[in-house]
Amino acid sequence: MTLQDVKPLFSGSHVVWMATADASGMPNVAPMRQLWWSGERTLVIGDLFMKVSAANVQATGRACLGVHDAEGEKAWKLTGTASYETEGPNYDLAQTELAKKKPDKRFKGVVVFTVQAVYDQMPGPNAGKVVFSY
Repeated sequence: MTLQDVKPLFSGSHVVWMATADASGMPNVAPMRQLWWSGERTLVIGDLFMKVSAANVQATGRACLGVHDAEGEKAWKLTGTASYETEGPNYDLAQTELAKKKPDKRFKGVVVFTVQAVYDQMPGPNAGKVVFSY
């Protein structure tokens, strides 16, 4: 099992849930649909409407992403570091991709998420186990 096996579910064709927490530990979770891989371990998540998620990433530099397929046969959790960017190559990538579907929209910024670990989230004996980490 590698990150290449997990990547297809973490794309704009699936709803990905991003969990963050503020500096005091108050949790937040929100659905994400505008995301793209940029490099081997980096996901770029576009910010059209984020408020709490963006603030939490800026405060803590951490996030967690979760997704499952429609058939209920695969489910993964990614943990890692996160930063918020309003310029640069990751921001440009997101703007270019958004323009293909919604040319009248612009992202305020992007969350740049770097995978540190992948967890199995399917029911059964491996539920919650680390599949691999960096």
